[in-house]
Amino acid sequence: MTNRGRLPLMADLTSSFSRLFHRGQISRALPGNLFRSALPAALRFSGAGLQLITAVLIARGLGVKESGVYFFWTAAMMEAGRVATFGLDRIALQQVPRLKEGTGETEKFLAPLRATSLLIALVISGGLSLYALFTDGISGHSFWWCFLPPVCVLGVTMSMINAETMVGLGRPVLAILYRHSIVAFVLCPAILLMGERLTAELALAVYAGAFFLSGFGAFWGPGFSRSEAPLRIPSGAQFTGHLKEGGPIFLSYLFSSLAFIVPLIILERTNSGDQISIVTTSFRIFVLVDVLARAVHSLVMPGLSLAAHEKQGRRIEQIYRGTVLRGFLIMGVPVLGILFFGRAVMEVFGRDFGSGTGVLQLFMIFALLSVLLGPAHQLLLMVGRTRQMAGLSLIQCVFTSVLGLALVPRFGAEGLAIVIGAGVLLEKVLYLLASWQVVSRQRSADSSN
Repeated sequence: MTNRGRLPLMADLTSSFSRLFHRGQISRALPGNLFRSALPAALRFSGAGLQLITAVLIARGLGVKESGVYFFWTAAMMEAGRVATFGLDRIALQQVPRLKEGTGETEKFLAPLRATSLLIALVISGGLSLYALFTDGISGHSFWWCFLPPVCVLGVTMSMINAETMVGLGRPVLAILYRHSIVAFVLCPAILLMGERLTAELALAVYAGAFFLSGFGAFWGPGFSRSEAPLRIPSGAQFTGHLKEGGPIFLSYLFSSLAFIVPLIILERTNSGDQISIVTTSFRIFVLVDVLARAVHSLVMPGLSLAAHEKQGRRIEQIYRGTVLRGFLIMGVPVLGILFFGRAVMEVFGRDFGSGTGVLQLFMIFALLSVLLGPAHQLLLMVGRTRQMAGLSLIQCVFTSVLGLALVPRFGAEGLAIVIGAGVLLEKVLYLLASWQVVSRQRSADSSN
């Protein structure tokens, strides 16, 4: 079979490993590239450790009912913030590496883009506030609590755009600092200091404030120039352009969120409440692994963006293979450790969570397979196929909904883990296939030239 008919991004992974070992490239990479790849993951892991400690403190300090309020609303505000970016965080990741740093081009590009995202965030967070105000879920809570969603959603939106900008500039450590670490380093000590005075309202207030600080404080932090205003009202043409560029990614975010929410609703309707707690706890660890893998992958995003912009298909393939290899070498050990010591990990949250060991192990199997597929979402973005994202994510959403109806009522939390994990893998495979259509044509053009 010729190279043109193959899928080397996946099928040739084994041969890539053997060639790298044969040429001695891995031994040369270990002291340099591998260390640089591990540094962002190490910083993210330290923040994740604090997040885990915080979750345990809140679960044990508030009890099942009050901690449920906290975990539900933090998840809702985080997801709302992600959707409120309207995909403009990914547009920043795609375009920033192609701008000349130090000339003011980056700041002029980001200022109206941030403002557009903030306007969308205000609308979405306002909807969350109205929901909080008129539902029974907050009965007995203070009225001011309803104003926390805008504070948090605006902060999440800004932190995501700032973080992706730092990734595009080749500064993954700053990206993790602005996206995760500041929040973790503020939230955990604050929860500890509250002690017996801890309530769901106070915990949510600190959570929202930490994200607001992280998102807007970055304007005066390292990595950003202060020669230009960080925010500027976009012109009509800019606003329309932002909506047009970010629309497909926004729909991708929306459908991806529904791919998790719909099966979770099925579980809630057909199984007991403890199944929900087990799934959300296990899923948090699954998401943590994904975030750590993205920290490793973030190092290659500038090079991948430039190679895609210059339509260097062979170079894109080389970068992607190296990224998959690097991700496996760094993430393989912790994922396998969680897989084999799943009960100990789950019982950190309480002995009752030990029954969810099988659910966590299923998630870790899918997490390892996901690491081996690499940053497929970013690859599709870089090769300019953003319009396909919405359609592919819709396929994932329909797939998980149908599979959820078949498995979740019968198998409960284990069934939901299979549904979510299979949905994540399906989306990545679809993204890789769509990306490879572009990369294959570029490789053919390289060979002809």
